[in-house]
Amino acid sequence: MIKPKMAALAVCTCMLSQAQTVSQNIGTGQQPMAVAVNETTNRAYIVNHSSNSIAVVDGRTRTAIATIQTGAGPESIAVNPLTNRVYVVNSGENSVTVIDGATGTVVATARTGSNCNSVAVNPTTNKIYVANNFGHSVTVIDGATNAATTVRVGQGPRAIAVNPVTNKIYTANYGSRDATEIDGATNAVTSVPTGKHPWALAVDSRANKTYVVNEDSASVSILDGATGATKNVTVGDTPFAVAVNPTTNKAYVLTYLGSTMAVIDGAAGTLTKTLPLATHPSAIAVNPKTNQIYIANQNTASVLVLDGKTNAITATVKAGAIPYAMAVDAAANQVYVANFSSDNATVIHAVIHGPASH
Repeated sequence: MIKPKMAALAVCTCMLSQAQTVSQNIGTGQQPMAVAVNETTNRAYIVNHSSNSIAVVDGRTRTAIATIQTGAGPESIAVNPLTNRVYVVNSGENSVTVIDGATGTVVATARTGSNCNSVAVNPTTNKIYVANNFGHSVTVIDGATNAATTVRVGQGPRAIAVNPVTNKIYTANYGSRDATEIDGATNAVTSVPTGKHPWALAVDSRANKTYVVNEDSASVSILDGATGATKNVTVGDTPFAVAVNPTTNKAYVLTYLGSTMAVIDGAAGTLTKTLPLATHPSAIAVNPKTNQIYIANQNTASVLVLDGKTNAITATVKAGAIPYAMAVDAAANQVYVANFSSDNATVIHAVIHGPASH
């Protein structure tokens, strides 16, 4: 199952009315499972779990330009575009690898708690937050000094997100049926009740709302950062992923057993549509500039492109085997897909044609 490090380039196209959606597969490393982008530098970083490395992709040429070694068992990644630093969470050794994006060199290694598994960055304060699943804590890293401190949260945090506008950090605590809100200024914590087994979360910083996906309650808890109120919205069976569009104030939730995408109106806090999907989805991402939604499908090795205004599927783009995670470079209108079982990443982009070409 181990493939060559640099696989041959594969290209497929799907015609839209005035655009051509193009996908290219780029060889990365073994078991790519996470991806992050720096829109300022137009680069993407693909985490290779079994290769203990990340692949650096140049968004302009859509080629892998470097491989950087990390710690053991990297699982998650985040970028601070203001400092051009990349942070890779290594679950196999409880550490974070700090990479200088300009030079492609490792500049520091910060220790974390047990079974670190997710990371988020506040570029405004230059602080990095790492959820430690077995440690029931969050490691806070100072981006200027790389010094680390520990904040106790709920049981089994497995997802983390930052609201840079309010300087609040949120964790989804699988074992304690709650979310933890951390005050970024003081590290003070507040527990917010959710549904059973919160699994994922996403922050809409413009609306100051956080969406917590409750895997075993078939629901999403909407946390209002301004009032502290919580509202639960029922969605399909076994929800596991969520993405938000702050421009339209909508949230999109994938359900695994239900094989659906639920659309939530953030202003009203209500479910407005449930879209059936043909196969089990595996990841979701949103481009707020184009109002497009991308849904990865593990069984068909493809990505659906949806119009956020109509929820209509406008294209189906071929990806690699088990598309596992996605990230959007909204500035370049490109989407990066980490394909866990084919040791590559898919880059999806649009080529716009004038009327003369049709």
